Amino acid sequence: MGEHLAVIDVGSNTIHLLVGTVEGGLVLPRASEKVSVRLGEGVERTGRLQESRLQIAVAAIDLFARISALHGAVRPEIVATSAVREAVNGRELIRAVQVLSGLEVRLLSGEEEAVLGFRGAMSAVRLEPGAPVLVVDLGGGSAQFIFGGIEGPECRVSLPLGTGRITERFVTGETARREELERVREHVLAALPDWELPEGTVALAVGGSARAMLKSKPNPLTPEALGEVAAEVGERTAAVYARERGLSPVRARVLPAAAATLGAVLERFGLPHFTVVRGGVREGVLLTAAMNGEVRGWRPE
Repeated sequence: MGEHLAVIDVGSNTIHLLVGTVEGGLVLPRASEKVSVRLGEGVERTGRLQESRLQIAVAAIDLFARISALHGAVRPEIVATSAVREAVNGRELIRAVQVLSGLEVRLLSGEEEAVLGFRGAMSAVRLEPGAPVLVVDLGGGSAQFIFGGIEGPECRVSLPLGTGRITERFVTGETARREELERVREHVLAALPDWELPEGTVALAVGGSARAMLKSKPNPLTPEALGEVAAEVGERTAAVYARERGLSPVRARVLPAAAATLGAVLERFGLPHFTVVRGGVREGVLLTAAMNGEVRGWRPE
């Protein structure tokens, strides 16, 4: 068995812990935990992390570091993404973790996040050499778009199209109205990169929102299925939908905007569907740690 490695992923909605081993280029999970902190709530409006959520996030990181040690991973890699990256007081979280736990938080750039997410997604599928692939990693604050193949990424961009950010910007009530989701669609279409993808491109979706859609729709997710997800959530409150589908209310609330975003991506690039895979930044971090011995100091080529 390989050495147990751990990563704590400080996202805009959720903080995740993944403990696993890397064997034959695959991440084999040993333990996982998550807590919804909604660290990115209000960042687009105020530019700051809320103090109460910042303190909860620091406590969660400390707890997850202790849990990882129980599994034999005494120094987890801790990575922070969009919310901490963009908030003017994001460095306060990094300093607070250092003081409380003695651990370093690595603040990923958008490009690093994209490449790590691509590496993690590609580890979860088996594709032929030369097969073109588009990976969309839909987070809470940002979305990463990476085009490439098993040889590695060719084009990548990180855009402010995360589910929490888009919901906060366009959805005003308890349910997402059709006209609001149409504005989401138009906004996403205008923001997407001007890439011309080759015929036969495989589209992979990673992230909690994409996985949550599989509670009600089969994999892969077609444009029709994505439209149905948005409509189903829009017909009731997020709390009711969450109870019916076994989701958190926070996740259920952002699903309509997430579905509209993924639908716009399929429309823009003329793709038939997304295949949802269990692999992303966390898996990418563990793969990088296994290959390089550490993530700190790593930069995309």
